Amino acid sequence: MANRIPQKIKRLELLRDNLQLETSRIIKKYNKEVVRLNYNQMIDDYGSDGKDLFNANRNFSGLYRKGYRKTGRYDFFETGAFKRGLFANVTKNSIEVDSKGKGSGEKSLFFAGYTNLFGLNDDSMKKLRDLIMPELKKYLKSKL
Repeated sequence: MANRIPQKIKRLELLRDNLQLETSRIIKKYNKEVVRLNYNQMIDDYGSDGKDLFNANRNFSGLYRKGYRKTGRYDFFETGAFKRGLFANVTKNSIEVDSKGKGSGEKSLFFAGYTNLFGLNDDSMKKLRDLIMPELKKYLKSKL
């Protein structure tokens, strides 16, 4: 019995040291889901902070250009380049969402005016946690 305690401690230390790495690995598997969650927030007009999307650049004020399409409001997804360019980068300490389709010139300035466009809000993070928890529990069970 005395030999089992040091072995258990060693296993727990190994688990502690590898848990963050394993969590990142699992989240990377759901990379497309992270992008989809962020995309859905944008469609619903919510930012990463849970507040409405807001363009701080007064030149745009939520409008891309006068009379743009039917609504006059910029639709992030009408051209397709923005949507196709969306990606998620999962690192050991964070999840970064961005798009390679933000263009240049006026379009780039438009996107730069949003400070809460990219990233998951609390509701989306809960959905992501619900997705990854079964795998994480399985991992923990296998190591204990």
